[in-house]
Amino acid sequence: MTRYVHFASRLTGWNAIKSRAQQLKIEMTDAQYKECTAKIKQLADIRPIAVDDADSIIRAYHRNVKLGENKPLLELTAAEKEALVEKEKEGAGKEVEVSA
Repeated sequence: MTRYVHFASRLTGWNAIKSRAQQLKIEMTDAQYKECTAKIKQLADIRPIAVDDADSIIRAYHRNVKLGENKPLLELTAAEKEALVEKEKEGAGKEVEVSA
């Protein structure tokens, strides 16, 4: 029996992201998986996230961590960029809930 973990959703938990990252041969700390999950949730609030998008976000997040960069995790329109900035402002100073 196999288990399908849906990870391209606003409702996803960090263990689903960890599972998918490991399938992609990407290893991070639990704190990094949780932060990556929070980023996916922010982006999912702005637009629908497909499986390919989630994979791209995970890879880009990991690359940023490894290289010490802060490059965009996903190509966004100008309106989506504005919405993301607002989401990040809302999240600043308060902890984003990231379920298991």
